[in-house]
Amino acid sequence: MNNLSMLIKPASSLCNMQCKYCFYSDVSEHREIKSNGIMSKETTDFLIDRTLKYVTKPSLINFAFQGGEPTVAGYDYFEYFTRRVEEINKGGNKIQYSIQTNGQLIDEKFCKLFQQYNFLVGISQDGPKEFHDVNRIGANGQGTFDQTNHAIKLLEQFHVEYNILSVITRQMAKKPQTLFRYYEKRKFKYVQLIPCLKSLDFSPNNSLNKYDLTPHEYASFLIYFFQLWYTALKNNQYISIRQFDNLVYMLKGIPAEQCGMMGHCSIQWVTEADGSVYPCDFYVLDAFKLGNLKEDSFEAMIQSSAAREFLQFETPKNPLCKTCKVYPICGGGCKRYRSFYTEEENYCPYQDFLYHVYPKLEEIARLVN
Repeated sequence: MNNLSMLIKPASSLCNMQCKYCFYSDVSEHREIKSNGIMSKETTDFLIDRTLKYVTKPSLINFAFQGGEPTVAGYDYFEYFTRRVEEINKGGNKIQYSIQTNGQLIDEKFCKLFQQYNFLVGISQDGPKEFHDVNRIGANGQGTFDQTNHAIKLLEQFHVEYNILSVITRQMAKKPQTLFRYYEKRKFKYVQLIPCLKSLDFSPNNSLNKYDLTPHEYASFLIYFFQLWYTALKNNQYISIRQFDNLVYMLKGIPAEQCGMMGHCSIQWVTEADGSVYPCDFYVLDAFKLGNLKEDSFEAMIQSSAAREFLQFETPKNPLCKTCKVYPICGGGCKRYRSFYTEEENYCPYQDFLYHVYPKLEEIARLVN
């Protein structure tokens, strides 16, 4: 069965929060048009129709919604989208849905819809209140931990599958044990950790924000957090940490499912609210626009000069890559992260992390079927 994933931004860069480190707010500031508003029914129809006509039947299609904050598009948008897919999907394609949300607008209506269509819901929560409320700020200037917690409880009440996404900031990097124990206490089963990204305009000469990570802090956090995860795993108290899981499977010869861990890029089909399509969530920039679903076919977009330029475009790799023993695992890493990996001369945080944990990764890989 063929696979196709469409990452959709139904509310463009609009959001009901003001997170201090938001990478998509930064990306959209570097475009001629910061926000394309809410996706219209006309654009939604083009997106669904073109996607279902493009795939070879039967296929597995994942419609993934992100933002900004996708729920700002409103409940009616998602109700219309899922109903239309159901009406025209006559080719035996398997449809999956996922959404990454801050949870502020999640209510019982949303939960019933998620339950009906088996949505996988990613909830953005930076661990306990002491971490989360520092940087994830609502429109009223206050922390949003309590509202996020309410959304999690609703998802559990309606038996909607969810995972947790946490952005590793400087505050969190200093207390990996606090974060891990919080996940354990809450009995979270699936967690994704991503490092706090600096602005596209950042250079080593800029002063750091309070939430910015340094390479050494990131490596220290990963090493300590991995040890906590490893110990829990040995005690039959496994928590799925997406990054660690992928590393284990990569050692078994299975390609990583997480974009950015293979050291090379592919076209990710990121669709903005006006129908414009881009190759990567980190690079929804005018220079890399592949086309528009209302005017261009998938075939034309993947063969466009913008697609070629994106795939050929590289950011500098760390000089240590040339002699790194674990280079075959990361391939130099995601090109959006590479500036972070090259901030300090003769040091790579991911190399430091992998050198520390490699023997234990090998041990786990031997035990996994």
